[in-house]
Amino acid sequence: MNNYIDMNDVEQLIIDKLTGQIGEEDDLRLEELITRHQEVEHLWQQMQQVYAMRKAVSFDQSFNVEDAWQALQQKVNLHDRPTEPVTDTVAMPERTTGTGFMRYAAAAVAIGIIIMTVYYFLGVNRSQTTASGSIDIKLANGNIVHTTAQDSLARWMQHARDAKIDPGAWNTLMVPAGKSYAFQLADGSKVWLNAVTEFRFPLSFTQPERKVELKGEAYFKVSHDARQPFSVQVNGLTVRALGTEFNIKSYNGEATYISLVNGSVSVENAKGERIILLPGEAVIAANSNSALRKENFDETMVLGWLQGLYYFRNEKLQQIAVVAERWFDVQVKLKDPTLAGLHFSGAMNRNKPVNAFFNMLASSGDITYDNKDGKVTITRN
Repeated sequence: MNNYIDMNDVEQLIIDKLTGQIGEEDDLRLEELITRHQEVEHLWQQMQQVYAMRKAVSFDQSFNVEDAWQALQQKVNLHDRPTEPVTDTVAMPERTTGTGFMRYAAAAVAIGIIIMTVYYFLGVNRSQTTASGSIDIKLANGNIVHTTAQDSLARWMQHARDAKIDPGAWNTLMVPAGKSYAFQLADGSKVWLNAVTEFRFPLSFTQPERKVELKGEAYFKVSHDARQPFSVQVNGLTVRALGTEFNIKSYNGEATYISLVNGSVSVENAKGERIILLPGEAVIAANSNSALRKENFDETMVLGWLQGLYYFRNEKLQQIAVVAERWFDVQVKLKDPTLAGLHFSGAMNRNKPVNAFFNMLASSGDITYDNKDGKVTITRN
């Protein structure tokens, strides 16, 4: 059997997939290659990340993203592997809404992204952040099972069988700060969990409705089964879907965001108000009793976390610090309360050391920071 894979051909298939130009036959072939070959899956993940970064600067029309993408496509040699990246994206402070500054900010970020794109394509080994907390599942009988990224539902089911746990009983998966986790439910539905997230689910769906509960953030790819609808309980809201893909973000003290990528879902609050979402639409609710507000969403901004990237555009430093605490498992303190209102635009990469991110923020010239034993203190420069 011939196991040879033409990686240049694979690269072109992935580019066609990301740009929406792939045919049905090639799409199926790419899916099979990703499933069967680890090196193809690795390249797919890298190029998804690159493409997400490419889209992040597309809001500024003065920068020709397509030309840059085509130029990179022609120049990159997958077999040449430099040992160090050339540069990184820069977090730009937001001081004005004038078009001149926005062009400057977007161009600066774009230059960094272009160089980083080459860096990612070439497969440079990046420094990985490590968090001490383990990903745990609390079984229905109270036993705690420690998991790794390679663990599957089958392993948990074995623990449950050994403990004679009802397959339909609720179990809780807990993802700590600095971690993320993806796994498959008993019905074939796939779930990606972000840091500081709790997810309650049964090992087997034995009820007329497939029900799960969420605190934190997760992306769902639901297997279609019209006979057994799928629903997520989150912050007093009920999200129902048959077979679809959507993202839910609902951390303590923050509004709940439900963003639909494919298919159709309904969102209902505690008062019985109900909204149907179409792809590209999102629902925002401050709490379970507040009115449901519908708006369009930017897929790059909302789903970047799946690739380990958090994009922030004209966002307050206070909120950026909250995300940094979740993603890097650190404590962030603003020495001066007035720092909370500073606005920045840029990107956070969870696969880089925490200091790399805060160095980007400090490069704006507005702030400086000190990191000691996982405690980051930010002061005005």
